Amino acid sequence: MPQSVARIMEFKQYFNIFMVQVKNNWVREAVYRTNFITSFIVDLIWIVIEASLFSVIYAHTDNLGGWTIHQVYFFLGIFFASDALFSIFFMRNFWMFSDLINKGELDIMLTKPVGALFLALTRWMSLTNVLNLAMGIGVCIHYADAAGFKGGWHWVELTAWLGVGLLTQSLVRFAFVIWTFWTERGWALSRLYYQFFSIATKPDVIYPAIVRYTLMTFLPFAFVASVPARALILGLEMKEYAGIATVLLGFLLFNRWAWKSGLKRYQSASS
Repeated sequence: MPQSVARIMEFKQYFNIFMVQVKNNWVREAVYRTNFITSFIVDLIWIVIEASLFSVIYAHTDNLGGWTIHQVYFFLGIFFASDALFSIFFMRNFWMFSDLINKGELDIMLTKPVGALFLALTRWMSLTNVLNLAMGIGVCIHYADAAGFKGGWHWVELTAWLGVGLLTQSLVRFAFVIWTFWTERGWALSRLYYQFFSIATKPDVIYPAIVRYTLMTFLPFAFVASVPARALILGLEMKEYAGIATVLLGFLLFNRWAWKSGLKRYQSASS
């Protein structure tokens, strides 16, 4: 069988499995329908709190790090939409990752004819966050013109940047949770991750140079919303695009190495 045909069949297999996971999670979510409303209300309160904070700040200044209030609100829309995407597909899986290792649930996944990591990261989904995704995009649309967003085909670019934000959160979160293979418990590192992640709720331009550098390299949370907002409103230079690609590739290679190293250390629950 030609290699290209084999890869297409493999991709189809993974896609079919993913769709089964979506269906199973949708059925599970439908049993508890109030989760949709509860999740939406909680995130709505979160948005109101963040927006209120900036409203207070901008009551005393016209711009913050060169950003107007409408540009900051546009940034918040991107942030909430990107975070909602991560919550839909991956957040719960990362919270459950330590159980896979400590309780031996990874054993079964390792025996399947598909990648164990793929199963581990797609088993749980929070489809209730679809409303939160729509809310974040709605905020972007509402403040787009006032923020200086050109619109038109650039909305496709926004979709691509949301994908970058999703990829960034997934790679960085994985880099924190993978240490469960060595520490047995990942709760402390998970809490540390969210402490760092809270920095991403503000535009990176407001931070000192050393913090901004960190947010663009070692902890690239700026790729979640700050850089996408800046790219859509002001544009980026080629070297900035190259920097983003380099950092994300570095995290991808590190995570791949860490996963393989962790599997070598992993001991079955039955051993």
